Amino acid sequence: MGKAPYVRPRMRGNRMVYGVRPTKQVLEAFPELAFETYENKQDANARGYDIKRKFEAWKSGNHDDINVDERSVEAIVQAYKQSNAYRNIKKDETRRSYLSHLSYASSIHVSTVPFSKMNVSNVNYKYVQNLWQHIQNDVSTHKANHTVKVLKLVWMEALRSDSVKTNPFSLLKLPKLPDREVLWPEEHIQGMIDFCDEQGRQSMGTMITLLYEFCQRVVDVRLLTWDNFDLDAGHCNFTQQKTGAKMSISLTPSVRKRLELHTRSNRDNYVLREESTGKPYTSDRAVKSFRRLAKSYKLPTSFDNATGKLTNIWLNDLRRTGTTHASRAGCTDRELMSLTGHRNPQMLVVYAKHGNIEAENAMRKRGLL
Repeated sequence: MGKAPYVRPRMRGNRMVYGVRPTKQVLEAFPELAFETYENKQDANARGYDIKRKFEAWKSGNHDDINVDERSVEAIVQAYKQSNAYRNIKKDETRRSYLSHLSYASSIHVSTVPFSKMNVSNVNYKYVQNLWQHIQNDVSTHKANHTVKVLKLVWMEALRSDSVKTNPFSLLKLPKLPDREVLWPEEHIQGMIDFCDEQGRQSMGTMITLLYEFCQRVVDVRLLTWDNFDLDAGHCNFTQQKTGAKMSISLTPSVRKRLELHTRSNRDNYVLREESTGKPYTSDRAVKSFRRLAKSYKLPTSFDNATGKLTNIWLNDLRRTGTTHASRAGCTDRELMSLTGHRNPQMLVVYAKHGNIEAENAMRKRGLL
């Protein structure tokens, strides 16, 4: 059997999996569909031909959906996607993340049938445990935890509509994820900035500079406007998206120099605009643009002490890197909190555990180092 419509094979680790990706036209006709991944070619092809049949019937005037067993996991997932609980999710990236987790889980085979085809009455606590274990072995603890959290929301909505009697996902105690401990090597911070400039991607070079020097989250940096910068007073004033903390950070010479590379747009007031589109960065575009540049630059992987594994270096790791460097330079908790926007000094532990920083600073201030 050849490749069916909408089927795209790809490598996951050292094995081949098969993604089913409906076209834009299909998704416009049936927005409840999502990208799906299957472990074997036969199941993926069957799903691809099933979607094609559905779309051809739709174009001919038959608007009936693919028959879904109302007792199945697939049925309650579809109901969740139509619910107010899902529709009221404010952030598009959160909604896409939920769909990604649900799509991934749909094709997992814990028993003889994929998860999506399971009768919900058979999804008990033991099954949920095995599902979590399968995802952890297949991808990571992080992926397993987040998939279970999304499925817990799906079952909660099904409980409200009496489609299920219990929520086995709420019974599973999830392990605490270790704090990420990845830092950028100092020589690669400026190296990446220079490389971005050479590639005509000055906006990404400026983003890296701001993330490192301001010690902020990506969302807060990419949404900065010219109104946030008071060049005369020498401050950048903004409100953190996640916490609502009002920030005022001094402009460094390097930040002032980076701002000179950018001009105001007649379209809007954002500072950072992707060169290829002329538009402000979305969350997805920032990640994809950075990952593409990092690959070309050959930004090395880093060892994460928390997980004991090699991992890619990400934009968000610059916040941790800058804060760690500030702590190593002898900044007090109060000074660090003013820089990062944290309200609880205990939260700084995530950024100050490398090399027993506080103890080292104390020894230095005592003149013993």
